[in-house]
Amino acid sequence: MSFKIKGKCSKFGGPGDTGVSPSEGLAVYPDLKSALACGIEDLFLNFQPQGTTGTARRLNPKAMYCAMRWAYTPIMRGAKKPKLGTCLPVTTGMMFLRNKPIVVKANGKRVSCWAVDWGPNENTGRIIDLSPGALEALGVQTDDEVEVVIDTV
Repeated sequence: MSFKIKGKCSKFGGPGDTGVSPSEGLAVYPDLKSALACGIEDLFLNFQPQGTTGTARRLNPKAMYCAMRWAYTPIMRGAKKPKLGTCLPVTTGMMFLRNKPIVVKANGKRVSCWAVDWGPNENTGRIIDLSPGALEALGVQTDDEVEVVIDTV
């Protein structure tokens, strides 16, 4: 079974991303050690960019990674359900995110991205942040529409 959602995307991560602070980490991989333990060292540059300490700016802009407003825990019975786009209406715990690539499609192309962070901000109206490399591979830019497919099995 899979979950599909369409919406706008944006660019995120790497040394040139001034939308994140120089010390900002990543929600799914709070430090480089946790990322390396999962075998995803290719998502990161082999050096810390000058003037930075966080993992968000250490992301390799050519790698395939993404961020969405993940629902880390199930929605409790009786609780107000978030509107679509606030977070995914499927439970995506940390171990799920660390072990399942997220498929993104556009323009007849598809890429498999690794979840690394939570975002984009709800106020942007976007559903997913993508690496510069993923945007290029799909032939899209910020605010273009993409389809996200998450295999929930």
